Amino acid sequence: MMNENDFYNDLGGTLNAAWQLLQDAINDPTSPARTPVLVSHTADGRVDGRSVVLRSCDRGKRQLKHHTDIRSAKVAQLRARPDCTLVVYHPAPNIQLRLGALATVHHDDEATRNMWATLPGPNRCNYLTDPAPGSTSTEATDGRPVITAESVPSEAQEAIAYANFAVIDFTIDRLEWLYLPRRGHRRACFRWDKDGVLHSDWLIP
Repeated sequence: MMNENDFYNDLGGTLNAAWQLLQDAINDPTSPARTPVLVSHTADGRVDGRSVVLRSCDRGKRQLKHHTDIRSAKVAQLRARPDCTLVVYHPAPNIQLRLGALATVHHDDEATRNMWATLPGPNRCNYLTDPAPGSTSTEATDGRPVITAESVPSEAQEAIAYANFAVIDFTIDRLEWLYLPRRGHRRACFRWDKDGVLHSDWLIP
């Protein structure tokens, strides 16, 4: 559990608390911080947002990972324009993070093979959607075969599911922190330049 005294008036402590919030979310499926809003750019110049599920956090690399279907709209958007934003909010203790990042899409490579090996059968079945995510349907359906908590794809299904599986790495180059306690709000910005040098500043909330 976070101790406010460790970060309230301390920039280094604030950055530590931000990364701890993200790491705790990976370890706690019920954490609101586990499902940030990803904002990306569409081909016609609009912005597009959706909630995503974080799967891992690596502070040393400044990276977060997300699993997705290679056919999803966000993959095409991030391949065309990798700069994006992840917005994290945790209502207790009233912390918002805005994470500026560059996205890297992995498909059928070492990163996806390693991650695929850790997925249980029902999770692998998520990538059997037919037709592709976002397709129009004449009926209410999630597009998958009927699955249970014990479902495992057949050999043929496994090949199809893996072919649809992708991993997105988000490498953070800007982290903006907003904390809203009653005794006084705190806002800070952390930026990493192209050489990886950190620049830290307090901001007016």
